[in-house]
Amino acid sequence: MKLSVVVPVCLLFLCFLTRAAPETPDPLLIAKPRSEFDMNHQYYTSLLKKALTKAAAGRKVPDFKTTFAMEQGRALRELEKGEFLDVFWVGTDLTKEQQFRAIRIPLERGLMGFRKFILRKDSIAKFNSVRSLQQLQPLTACQGAFWPDVDIMRHSGLKVEEAPVYENIFKQMVAKRCDYFPRGLHEGVIELEKRQALYPQLVRFDNLMLHYPFAVYFFTRKENEALALWIEQGLEQMIDDGELLQHMQQQELTHHVFPLQHKTTDQWISIKNPLLSPDTPVQNSRYWFQPEDFKAAGK
Repeated sequence: MKLSVVVPVCLLFLCFLTRAAPETPDPLLIAKPRSEFDMNHQYYTSLLKKALTKAAAGRKVPDFKTTFAMEQGRALRELEKGEFLDVFWVGTDLTKEQQFRAIRIPLERGLMGFRKFILRKDSIAKFNSVRSLQQLQPLTACQGAFWPDVDIMRHSGLKVEEAPVYENIFKQMVAKRCDYFPRGLHEGVIELEKRQALYPQLVRFDNLMLHYPFAVYFFTRKENEALALWIEQGLEQMIDDGELLQHMQQQELTHHVFPLQHKTTDQWISIKNPLLSPDTPVQNSRYWFQPEDFKAAGK
């Protein structure tokens, strides 16, 4: 008699525990760092974790699982298949936004579009005389294959040499296959610090700014709308609370650019980005830094 009572009670208790236990989500698949020097990876993965945590609303935040290192072309193919990649951060363009689900919030407030150059030391005198787009056009830029920057720069008549592997771009600079390597304002300093022993002949050139509207977004597959909305809501809440800007001010990749006024120069070359979706709100200061943010008071 006792046994017949105890067994159903135990079964009910076990069923309750099963229902009450929080569901454990599958890990999010992300790419490994491109190299041991890849500071961008830490910046974007930690931001992704913060956004998911911010908008969790009782949901369990998934763990991240790194698969393998991918250059942009491979990563986009893997994202489309969904076998080894769930989320990827990459410079946006209209084609990507049509193919994937873009979370259309610039992850570094458009800082990537404010470019200063990595040069060989023996090129500094040559670049000191560059004052206009026309003077820059005869020189050759190094960029990564499949980077949107390639088409943006070529659209303005700039010559570009492509490299399929990111780390090889620094080798191409040293080998004089190109004259300059335009990097986001926050990138060049850290990249050279990490590689100083390998490429002591490379320096960051601070006397010229190349600018075009450009942003890195998180992308998912279109079928993964629930994940995209979760990330989007988290980023919006981080903006509301000032946490996105705080993230930039604290991360090793970006903290050194603040205050922005210290990073300006009198020499600017501005070009258009024909690859942006026409409804991209580049003048909305909620999401985008504006050129005026870099100008010292009174200038």
